[in-house]
Amino acid sequence: MTFRRKISVVAALAIATTAAVSTQANAAAVGGGGASFMANMMDICASGFNKNELVNPGKADTITYASVGSSAGKTGFANGTYKFGGSESAYTSGAPANLVYVPLIGGSIAIGYKVDGMSPANAQVRLTSETVAKIFAGQIKKWNDPAIVASNKASTVKKKLSASKLGVTVTAKKVAANVTFTVKMTAAAKTKYKNAKVTISAATLGGATKSIINSRYTKPMTKTTAYVANTTYQVNVGKNPIGVLAVATVKDGVTITMPDLAIRVVHRSDGSGTTNNFINFLNKSFPAIWNKPTSDTYSTGFPGTLPSDGSFQSAKGNEGLSSYVSQNNGAITYAELSFLEERGVAAAAIQNPSGTYVSPSPSTSASWLEGAEVGAEGLVTQNYAYTASDAYPINAVSYGLASSAASADMSISKRFFSYFLNTCAPKSAPGAGYTPLVGKILEKAVSQLAKVNGGA
Repeated sequence: MTFRRKISVVAALAIATTAAVSTQANAAAVGGGGASFMANMMDICASGFNKNELVNPGKADTITYASVGSSAGKTGFANGTYKFGGSESAYTSGAPANLVYVPLIGGSIAIGYKVDGMSPANAQVRLTSETVAKIFAGQIKKWNDPAIVASNKASTVKKKLSASKLGVTVTAKKVAANVTFTVKMTAAAKTKYKNAKVTISAATLGGATKSIINSRYTKPMTKTTAYVANTTYQVNVGKNPIGVLAVATVKDGVTITMPDLAIRVVHRSDGSGTTNNFINFLNKSFPAIWNKPTSDTYSTGFPGTLPSDGSFQSAKGNEGLSSYVSQNNGAITYAELSFLEERGVAAAAIQNPSGTYVSPSPSTSASWLEGAEVGAEGLVTQNYAYTASDAYPINAVSYGLASSAASADMSISKRFFSYFLNTCAPKSAPGAGYTPLVGKILEKAVSQLAKVNGGA
């Protein structure tokens, strides 16, 4: 090796060593905390960010997240305990200066239950939204209550190949193994509903709800799909139901024999964005039953005084709720879907405003969030009268809590939020039981994120 070559090698090693030392010196551990609802998704995305050279050069920075509940997360972000926060509810007081809400992820608030002794043992329980409101208000106390029994009886839907309403006509025709749908509108209806989507959703006994058509009408529409037995097709134009079609007589639901078993309601013991969104659904949908303002605290939003006879129990976090139900017969709770799935807890199908019983899932949550609005601050307002037939009606959106003031920690948090929204959630959320944001909510999330860290 020549002398000049030796000098070049030594210089290169020195530069590499200096760069490595510099990277290590600038490395930061950024800790966030808050909502348990989003904790499973936070864990996935934090792990991905920490290992990703493209968004985390040299894997120098480390993101951590503490699942402590939305209320504690809001407090911890405001007082500096956490460098970023997570919450499904907004501050009502004590908000920090320069606060930016960044919508990050959506998901179903599933109604989990454990009912040993029902027959068939593995049948999915169906509940009307009103029954949910009454159970969690302590007005329905037994699993064999007539209201629960009534929604768990098999029925039949007669063959119906067309529906016409509001100037909209939809027909269905079965040929061999396929069903073809045709949608036509009068000129007046076409003008009136020019900004509304025509939706046809297939609901199959024991299966998931599937979207067949979901688009605006510009000319007569035709769509062919594979025929599946025991399927009904809900037709809507915007928020307006047109009718339910069936190309053959359909058996709807399963008759379940419910045991004479006391219901044990399990609610959050800590301040919770999941609770806030659940109570908001209840008091917006059934204000005569749930007549107090929405709150992070279940006992505060509860209509009346919580019973002290053991019929109501509390647990911390989505983790605690789902774990309690998995171990206690007769228990029922509200929790983000992934926590129930992790613990093998069954989730009820809930009747939505269109009258359809829908299971919680990333796709049915996404359908519901299509009907939501997002405000100037990035906060999402749900439409609890939304009538999309394939929409699960109890949901939440989780927000990252950030600052428009520039700092090293906020710069890293911003990179993490960008990775979460644009890379991690689209790839990993559906498989993890969450709903990645799309459409106007995602657009607003991106614009909110641009404000973080002084726009840099």
